[in-house]
Amino acid sequence: MSNRGPQAKGPSPGERSSRRSGRRSIKHSGNRADDRPVQHKLDTVLRAAWNRPFYRQHWRQHGLVQTIDDVLDLARSGRFHQLPCVRKSDLRRHLDNVVVFDGAVDVFSSSGTTGRPVDIPIHHREEPGRVGGLQRVLRELGVGRGSRILQLLSLNDLFALGPLAWQAAKAEGACVFRCTPQRAGRMRQVLEYHRPQFVMGNPFALVRIAEQEADWWPDRHVLPDHAFLAVAATFDRDLEPTPVVKKAAELWGFTTWLNHYGSSELGPVACECREHRGLHVHSDVQFAELVDPRSNQPITAPDQPGELVVTGLSLPRGFLPIRYATGDMAAWLRMDPCPCGRTSPRLGPIIGRINRQLKVCGQTVFPEFLVDLADHCPGVRRSAVRVRTGPLGDDEVTVLVLPSRQGEAEQTRRLVHEELSRNLAVAPAVHLTSTDQLAALEADASRHSNLVKIPRFFDFREDPP
Repeated sequence: MSNRGPQAKGPSPGERSSRRSGRRSIKHSGNRADDRPVQHKLDTVLRAAWNRPFYRQHWRQHGLVQTIDDVLDLARSGRFHQLPCVRKSDLRRHLDNVVVFDGAVDVFSSSGTTGRPVDIPIHHREEPGRVGGLQRVLRELGVGRGSRILQLLSLNDLFALGPLAWQAAKAEGACVFRCTPQRAGRMRQVLEYHRPQFVMGNPFALVRIAEQEADWWPDRHVLPDHAFLAVAATFDRDLEPTPVVKKAAELWGFTTWLNHYGSSELGPVACECREHRGLHVHSDVQFAELVDPRSNQPITAPDQPGELVVTGLSLPRGFLPIRYATGDMAAWLRMDPCPCGRTSPRLGPIIGRINRQLKVCGQTVFPEFLVDLADHCPGVRRSAVRVRTGPLGDDEVTVLVLPSRQGEAEQTRRLVHEELSRNLAVAPAVHLTSTDQLAALEADASRHSNLVKIPRFFDFREDPP
């Protein structure tokens, strides 16, 4: 099934950018107060960050700067990358000196299983910007006044995207039917009696729902035609739909889908257009860099992976991210304009987490790469990666494969091993697993959440990074 939807609409105001003299500047279609180049916005947020005790100490302790003028000089002279990054560990240790709760109307929180929860306050003037980033996605998808949406994204207290997507849909004038994936009866009623044209959910969850409820699953004409897919990769390194998206489209019958990238700390950062040529950075409100994890130098060449580092360009914010290191690895795509007309920078798929790098006989491998290879093999229903500490202190990596047909299980296992061997100097072991075994691993890895993000990496190392 093709991932090409109907002809895309032109870029909306605030989404067009150009590159001049090696510096990125933002163009808008009007003369609003927000129509300012990146450097001016960057100056403004750096001054605001200097007023927060954490940033003054964080920047000074590295010996590069002593005053705000030193900070501005780094940013204006092409040395912005020399400012030290901020990571989630910094938020855990210094949260009270980083965030501002005055004026907050909402809080996005981590689970706190590895220490103090990271509570990100959302300022009342910040919230419309976060919601607006998702409105862009929904408008691109075709959501408008009178649209009906089945929402399967969680609204629980550990998940930021669900509440924002709900608000964004209502802001576009849509009617939202909120439903948890566990309430199959309610979902059936919504599909049969209200016929929503759109669905918002995790593609893995969508596949699981359709397979588990196969006895009553409705005809194609009852199901939504369009999907906002989130919390999972929807395209691969060749910009083709991932296997789970193909399967979800087959079972649900939707013909158009879009994805987005963001986080609780940052809000929406980038989104797809209908041309499916990567993720367009919301460069009017987020300044994105890719950084080499070894050298800390910026990466500007296309197709070279680096860690995604983001600076927020809008104020006010409960948490003001200045060079926030996301831990996600991605690569820039070619800088030529997208067929949709936008000229904003585009990111390829997230290829892994920097703290999930595995060593397979000396090779650095991301688990996301292994499951991507496995998922593309015929006969694979689901796959995952398990790592344990080997007898020599090395990473003992195993790719777990759940076959579609038990009668072809061994053939499927061999196909996966051959595919891994073609792409790696030394392939990890491939073991067959069962639905019950995989479900038990997923439940254990998700015991502090509600399976909003279905885990595919199980780390049993004695001393994980």
